[in-house]
Amino acid sequence: MSLFLRSDLITLGAFLAAGGLALLFLDSRGTLSIVFTGGIVAGATAALGLALLLVGLIGNPATVERWADRVSVHEGSLFVAIVALPLFLLLRLFMRADRRPPATLPVAEFRGRQAKRRQGLVRGQKRRQ
Repeated sequence: MSLFLRSDLITLGAFLAAGGLALLFLDSRGTLSIVFTGGIVAGATAALGLALLLVGLIGNPATVERWADRVSVHEGSLFVAIVALPLFLLLRLFMRADRRPPATLPVAEFRGRQAKRRQGLVRGQKRRQ
């Protein structure tokens, strides 16, 4: 689920950043005349988009989940989710294989290894007192 939330944040961030930067670019060339307040809104939109893009790209899973929960409270987020689906499929192809458990390892044994790892009992280490 975290991978889909990442693709959702990346897609929304790219749309917001591109829209805000496009408005600022058109205003700087004189093609579009937005007032000072419009420039502030366009700059804030671009900054928010870049922040969403960066959190989606390099944020840890807990941060990604919190940000995705905050930005997907409106029905319009369904459109972003549909548009983000191809990016999700592309990211899933390039997901590192070492994050997945081996296919021959039973689930109970895998969970047991995770529990030992959390306690610090991996690779011959003694339990910390």
